[in-house]
Amino acid sequence: MAVKEQELFDYLKGTHFPDLEKSEGVYDSFDCSTNEKNLYIELKCRHTHYPDLLIEEMKYRRLINQAGSLTPYYINSTPVGVYAFDLSRVPEPAWSEKWMPTTTEFSDTRKIMKLVGFLHLDYAIPL
Repeated sequence: MAVKEQELFDYLKGTHFPDLEKSEGVYDSFDCSTNEKNLYIELKCRHTHYPDLLIEEMKYRRLINQAGSLTPYYINSTPVGVYAFDLSRVPEPAWSEKWMPTTTEFSDTRKIMKLVGFLHLDYAIPL
């Protein structure tokens, strides 16, 4: 299910979280939340399927630290499926520096060093 973020949001709202609401700010540290399931969610759409899915350390920390009473979730779509990681229950990734695109805008080809880790699909909940 290689999709765009809006399609992933619509899929999740239609199949798993009817009360799913988008975050209000463009630069919020999360993309959406559901009060019914108590989830604080970051969405990521991958165009290639891997057994380990990348997460930026900065994004991981913000999700963990800002979720408050909600459970921090990291939900990824790949061409094979949709995978949810309950960050409060999976082991913290080993962090390493990698050259990564500055932004997800494909027209911006600049790269910067980012601290990243990988979450293995064995820890994911398939959706």
